[in-house]
Amino acid sequence: MVTFDFAGKNFVVVGASSGIGRQVAIELSQSGANVLALGRNLERLNELKKNSPISLIKRPPKIFTEQLDVTIATADDWSNVLGNFTSAVGRINGGVYTAGIWGLTPLNSFDESLARKIFETSFWGAVNFVQSATRKKFSEGGASFVLMSSIAGDFAGKSLFAYSAAKAAIQAAVKSFAKEIIRGKHRINSVAPALVKTEMMQNEMYAAAASEEMISRHLLGLGTARDVAGTILFLLSDRAAWITGQNFFVDGGYIVGSYT
Repeated sequence: MVTFDFAGKNFVVVGASSGIGRQVAIELSQSGANVLALGRNLERLNELKKNSPISLIKRPPKIFTEQLDVTIATADDWSNVLGNFTSAVGRINGGVYTAGIWGLTPLNSFDESLARKIFETSFWGAVNFVQSATRKKFSEGGASFVLMSSIAGDFAGKSLFAYSAAKAAIQAAVKSFAKEIIRGKHRINSVAPALVKTEMMQNEMYAAAASEEMISRHLLGLGTARDVAGTILFLLSDRAAWITGQNFFVDGGYIVGSYT
């Protein structure tokens, strides 16, 4: 098993109450990092903190939790949660943004409020996070950030224009951000998973859209949060110190399987 040593490092995980974000928070904590877990569901965040695993490097993991709704959070809200964390442990060494929602948005009959919420959650929330987190008072030089995209950003599905557009926007923003945050020696990349078995897949409409044909294109089967978390931790680590402005597909062979 590949393990990372993040002892003495500090990371922020946005969307840590479930799915990929939760897994990333757990694995960072296992690897010795102090983690600020942000999300809307404070009860689930505190459950994560309570049940945090024993560190692989024999030190008690430290998971801090704060409730934050990225769709309505102001610049002051971001500053407050980041300030509380950095005051306790020191400046951050990076962060991961996994917050996102899913929903069908067919062109002829889409719910505009849903479409806007999808974009607010997946894209604008990420922008606001990066803007705040990369400030000198919050980040150590050479911090690494990872934003969550999706294969839908490149291979848009029917009736998914809002979700696909938001994920494509993440990839474009990462390329632009990389050129700006390099002044602080920071790095930023995005990860684009295919279908992953998370709480989102329990949504009946989501499950209906994930047809047997679509699932069969995943040559290695459907993924888990753990499958994606490994790539994210690599990008946060010093072994990825020469990588920035890139998008990484973690798709179980989906792209290749789509053209067999």
